[in-house]
Amino acid sequence: MKLKVGTDFSGIGSPETALKRLNIPHENVFACDIDKYAKASYLELHNPGKFYDNITTRDHTKVERLDLYVAGFPCQAFSYAGKREGFADETKGTLFFNVAEFIRTNKPTCFILENVRGLVSHDKGRTFQTITDVLSNGGGSLNGQVGLDTIDNGLGYHVYYKILNSKDFGVPQNRERIFIVGFRNWREFSFPKEMPLDKSLKDVLEDNVDEKFYLSKKMIDGFYKDGNKKTHSSNSEVITHSLYGRTSKNGNGGSGHLTREDGLSYCVDTGNFQAVEIKDNVVQLNPSKESGGVQPYQQNRIYDIDGVSPALMANLGGDRSHNINTPRIRRLTPLECWRLQGFSDEDLRKAEKVCSNSQLYKQAGNSITVDVMVEIFKKIYLK
Repeated sequence: MKLKVGTDFSGIGSPETALKRLNIPHENVFACDIDKYAKASYLELHNPGKFYDNITTRDHTKVERLDLYVAGFPCQAFSYAGKREGFADETKGTLFFNVAEFIRTNKPTCFILENVRGLVSHDKGRTFQTITDVLSNGGGSLNGQVGLDTIDNGLGYHVYYKILNSKDFGVPQNRERIFIVGFRNWREFSFPKEMPLDKSLKDVLEDNVDEKFYLSKKMIDGFYKDGNKKTHSSNSEVITHSLYGRTSKNGNGGSGHLTREDGLSYCVDTGNFQAVEIKDNVVQLNPSKESGGVQPYQQNRIYDIDGVSPALMANLGGDRSHNINTPRIRRLTPLECWRLQGFSDEDLRKAEKVCSNSQLYKQAGNSITVDVMVEIFKKIYLK
């Protein structure tokens, strides 16, 4: 029997790709994404029964009952204040509201929601509490425990959540995301266990890269500006720098973070998808305009390839993108970014027929890592 599957904020179809990899029989009932370029790539890779352009205008009653619903919804902040008189009262106006409305109407057997780690701590955790209350109140449970029904008309699902990192599931990318899994009927569930990582970024690099991805002499000359301390070999292999930013011991931090004590680099996400960070040799091309030249910004930094990639991001591409320290400094290619998200070379080749490099970078940064979805699906369907 085939699983009936639907996805919102579908991007390039990470859940669908994971199901294919596991050979789990399924019917792709629908997909949905407002981005026309993501839609173009998705339709090259998958064959949905229906593609919706906007979750906010879809008639949910016309969608057949799903076995599996997946949504990597954007995190739009909403207030925790209010009378807590039902999820429409507190989440209306956010895209999570549309996700919750679909779940309430369709009643899928299982759902998986994904978002950035920061959702858990947003507004001192109150935003996330509202989300989990909406999903689990009304007869459900949260991480196996029945709680207080603080929201009227909750969805009543049995909900489990955990922050998972792509680097713990075979991908050399430090990408932490919150995953929320819900079941309409009670069942025990545990998230997949972490696995040792036996890859580094260099394992996903292409052997031959077009000259356009390499930094120009003009950009490399930027190393010598603004009094940066450095040593510099003729082929840019040996570079040190007086670091401006802050050091994070726990892996947290934004654009300013530079090193971690464990030697791993940070996540590659939608605004930061073309670099690898190492323990010591992080170079700033030019001081950040965004911070008045005080703190390095992701777009100007150079990373080593013998580690784990920072999180891919969707809104940083072209000349503003991250650089890696191969024998000549260059940017990661779209193919390398797609590989870092668990997609095959064939997948990228199909998508590049209909999208520019800038869109391919964005799509990689916006995607859920396929390998993480694979391990979650194993726990749900292949126990």
